[in-house]
Amino acid sequence: MKALLSTLKRLDRIYDQLDLLNFRAHKELPLTFNKNDSKELLPKNKRLSFNYSYLNKEKTRLTNLMLNQVIDLRVPEFALNKTIHPQMIDKALKLKNIDENHTKQKLKRPSRNRKVNKLKQLIEMIEDENLNLCHGYLNQIYVILLIHHLLPLDLRKEPYQAGELLRDNDFRTKLLQFDYDRYLYQEFKPENYLRFLIYTRVNRMPDYVKSFDARDIIPEAAECGFSGIAYEISIDGLKECYVTFKGTEVNVDYTVTSRSKRFEKAILETYKDWDYNVNAILVGSDKNLSQLRVAQDFMRYIEDNIAPKTLIYGLGHSLGGHFVQTLQLMDNCFDAGYTLNSAPVNLKLIQHVKPTLFSEHTWQKLFELTDDTDNVKYITKDLRQQINRLLPHDYSQIINEVFEQDMTQVFYELPFTIWIGQKWEYNLNNWKYPFKNHPRAYLNSGEIHAYQHFFEQLFIYLSSSNSSRQVIRNSISFIRLRTKLLRENINDPKTAKYLFDYSNYLYQSGAFKDRPQKISQEFIEQNSSVIRGSLQEWPFLKSINTGMLNLATYFHVIDGAKHFLNRTPHKI
Repeated sequence: MKALLSTLKRLDRIYDQLDLLNFRAHKELPLTFNKNDSKELLPKNKRLSFNYSYLNKEKTRLTNLMLNQVIDLRVPEFALNKTIHPQMIDKALKLKNIDENHTKQKLKRPSRNRKVNKLKQLIEMIEDENLNLCHGYLNQIYVILLIHHLLPLDLRKEPYQAGELLRDNDFRTKLLQFDYDRYLYQEFKPENYLRFLIYTRVNRMPDYVKSFDARDIIPEAAECGFSGIAYEISIDGLKECYVTFKGTEVNVDYTVTSRSKRFEKAILETYKDWDYNVNAILVGSDKNLSQLRVAQDFMRYIEDNIAPKTLIYGLGHSLGGHFVQTLQLMDNCFDAGYTLNSAPVNLKLIQHVKPTLFSEHTWQKLFELTDDTDNVKYITKDLRQQINRLLPHDYSQIINEVFEQDMTQVFYELPFTIWIGQKWEYNLNNWKYPFKNHPRAYLNSGEIHAYQHFFEQLFIYLSSSNSSRQVIRNSISFIRLRTKLLRENINDPKTAKYLFDYSNYLYQSGAFKDRPQKISQEFIEQNSSVIRGSLQEWPFLKSINTGMLNLATYFHVIDGAKHFLNRTPHKI
């Protein structure tokens, strides 16, 4: 058993190092966006490739060793419960199969052997390792050992302190990630994984763990797309409840065996989240309040069903962070909270849901402070202090950690959006990352409002969609209609300016490789399609930089964002 535990620990460390290597490779990806910067790639590629080669070989060696050790393992408990050993072998074989499939996988070779392509291929190889899946199966072996009291426990003598887990960065990110990876633990209760996670982070064993899934408790949760889970725990007599709220990312439910049904579910879940994102956060309207209403119902249920004097902590990523902040502002639900790359609070939304939160005078003052009538919406330190003085509480117990150039930061420059609590911004030094998180430098208020209106109209158009096919078909139809409208109004100087300014912002942010040019009305009139005509006259449209889009997504999700958090933040 001792040898197996040592191998499991080393294999887990290899997975972590591969995960970090993936971040390091993504960090260098902006160097591929222009020819001059790409000259710096040669030594970096060699170093990254050498590290990957070593880690990949070591992973294979340890996986084979672990499988043999699991098969050869003999303990008295196996005779008492004949399901334990087969379960462990099954998990070890799955890790072995993942490794073998990766080895056999023949990735498409780039057409040109360039430095840029080598880095992209390296990222593709690391992502083909399926590290989250590997971590999941490895953790399941630990969970099996823990459930059956086969895992030697090295408990510390010092009792657990209140909020200790909340202050632990690894616990926070792993608990948030668990909401996306729960399908891996279907044969176990969530409580079992949480016991293991708590032990690994604080070396104390909880006396009690109970989970509450919003979709099991509130029927409307699945219907509107809301996802949240709460964990009530007791450690050394201290009672805490961690409530996690899921983000917006496309999440595939692999418990659904049919590929078409998995796709259907993923598209509809994403559509429901973005419907709320656009209406509640981007616009601040009352057209879709269902997810927030369910979140309030969920919190009321939690408060009524956990032990008295339990400390309640809220955690959320992306959209989930919005729920933590919004619920805290409206209902003061949490004793403390944590968000990662959180979407903002929209004051207009709060007014629709809880108009009595502020007096009419205070509402007016808040709207004046956060409006953008002067083409400016940037929350300075002075403005932040003015807003804080109008809020009901201090809220400094809410920590919002964010990658400084994360895509969600664009939302904070929309009118009437704020954050509550502390904001800790993270970034890398001397790093070339093109995304512009301050769109006001490129777009005026009219253009920002038109952007909001476009997406508001899109989701009104999609409101009749009941299937993934309808969502996709209606989205394409809406874009065609808007393209036709653009073609008919391109002669309007305002329309032409808006189109150019949007395009220039996207170009400056790295989403397109070519600089946009003005489209002439004469050329559009000679083409039956504005898109077809633009692709000929305006190479910008076909120069989309998929690498930048993937990079922005990677740094937003937990897998990428967590690696910024070991640096010193800029605290606001």
